[in-house]
Amino acid sequence: MSDLGSGTGLIPGRVEEVAEGVRAAKILVVDDMPLMRTMIGACLKKGGFSNIRYAADGAEALSFVEKELPDLLVLDLNMPKVSGYEVCRTLRARPETANLPILVQSASETAEERVQVFASGATDFVSKPINQPELLARVCMHLDNRFLINSLSNFQSRIQAELTMAREMQHSLLPDQKAVTSLEEFCGSTIEAFYKASFELGGDLWGCWPIGADRVGIFVLDISGHGVSAALNTFRVHATMARFEAFRENPADFLGLLNTALQPAFPLGQFATMFYAVLNFRSGELVYAGAGAPRPFVLSAGGDIRLLDSSGTPVGIIKSATYENQYDRLDEGESLFCYSDVLTEAPGADGKFMAEEGLVDFVAGCEREGPRVTLVERLLDRFYHLVPKELPDDLTAVAIHRSPDFASLSPDAKRGRFTFQSRREAKKAATRLAAASTDPIGTAVGLMELFVNAIEHGCLGIGHDEKGKLLEAGELNTEISRRRAMPAYASNYVNVEFSRDDDALRIIIKDPGLGFDHRTFVTADAAHGKKHGRGITMAKNCFDELTYHGVGNEVHVVHSIARD
Repeated sequence: MSDLGSGTGLIPGRVEEVAEGVRAAKILVVDDMPLMRTMIGACLKKGGFSNIRYAADGAEALSFVEKELPDLLVLDLNMPKVSGYEVCRTLRARPETANLPILVQSASETAEERVQVFASGATDFVSKPINQPELLARVCMHLDNRFLINSLSNFQSRIQAELTMAREMQHSLLPDQKAVTSLEEFCGSTIEAFYKASFELGGDLWGCWPIGADRVGIFVLDISGHGVSAALNTFRVHATMARFEAFRENPADFLGLLNTALQPAFPLGQFATMFYAVLNFRSGELVYAGAGAPRPFVLSAGGDIRLLDSSGTPVGIIKSATYENQYDRLDEGESLFCYSDVLTEAPGADGKFMAEEGLVDFVAGCEREGPRVTLVERLLDRFYHLVPKELPDDLTAVAIHRSPDFASLSPDAKRGRFTFQSRREAKKAATRLAAASTDPIGTAVGLMELFVNAIEHGCLGIGHDEKGKLLEAGELNTEISRRRAMPAYASNYVNVEFSRDDDALRIIIKDPGLGFDHRTFVTADAAHGKKHGRGITMAKNCFDELTYHGVGNEVHVVHSIARD
């Protein structure tokens, strides 16, 4: 036998060297011979162990383990009722005992028996008759290993819990949906945002805020590196930005102040790339400054893409860095798209990077596949199909889609369109369109009735009678959520086209449904006593004209502009 005692610090007669934790370990001795149980117990006690339990056969051992988990088993192989082999196999099949040290005692040391023993799940052999130094050395070695593995496992669990907490704290720095919705209502535009942390802690951050009565600020930044230091720098940047709220209207000054404050605090070699823009949502003026971030895209209403200059010294490298404001426009129907560099640097299935040129083509292709207001959603869905594995860095993608500002419509003719598939989006569209009428409340009510019908019936295929049953069962909202997640309905949208001139606001609502018998609801005697279905009749009374076309999945309404 090899000298196994050298690895544990155990020398016969020096039991004080057995670690306190090992000495307190619970050891279960399993043998059908009382004399062998007594001899093994005496050897263990002489070695400094006192927490020793006994079982007379395999069945008793399994029953004991179920009630009270030991730290180690000393197990005889040949026993009545349940053999040592079966005990090993049973314990290894249970998750809670899969790694329990099991020392089997055997008088035979043939290669065949060793293969059979280890195949059943035993950890190690001890010779029979018992050799005290060997038994104590092997017991100490495996207990040391067990406690070390448990300690490392607990440490890993604690670290994972702390990393999870750090990710959650980092995520809390991002604007929540309530803040985004409030800003959308403030600026009359749609904001799409996506953030996903990498398998390591990263340093991406984005944010937006109102400025005065007619502007919004939006930024995307990326802290260099990964891990705890990048996360700490993200918190540091976020706290520092709050100090310079009064300077948010000027992107160059804002970046300059951030750099001056953060450069002394950043460790050597760490920095932040950043893009910050201020959009006047009434005039379309876009003022921005860059600090080495990926170049943002501006998508025209027709789908053409131009890139903005986001070059500049990254924040935190040199204290004397200066930044320059640049100017552009974001016209009605155009979008500003900002992103982190993992979109261009993550290798695809072929191992190649997409790079900036490839991303331009990628975004252009996604833009043609559906409504502008869900561009980021489609883009990321396609991206994760190309790059299905975990990303090495955080991914941030933010877009602001500028819609017409109906509150300031001029007497000149105005045209545009909306695309949506949820009630929340429909409410925004109805509110903005109603602002262009001379009866905002009545127009909004009528439009919402028509929009909800287009969503529920046209996009989700919920018929009139089916909706009635769902309402009575209180399950309509659940069914709407279920169908929206189904592939057959996920890509269905309501399309709304509108125009306004001196005489009228004209709106066309189209859905992809199969239509319905609209005459039941728009004729003079359409009133009925059902709990639902009166919405179309109500909508008809909100407009000067309401007519259905095709199979009933297209409705035209006219609101006449009152003249003084």
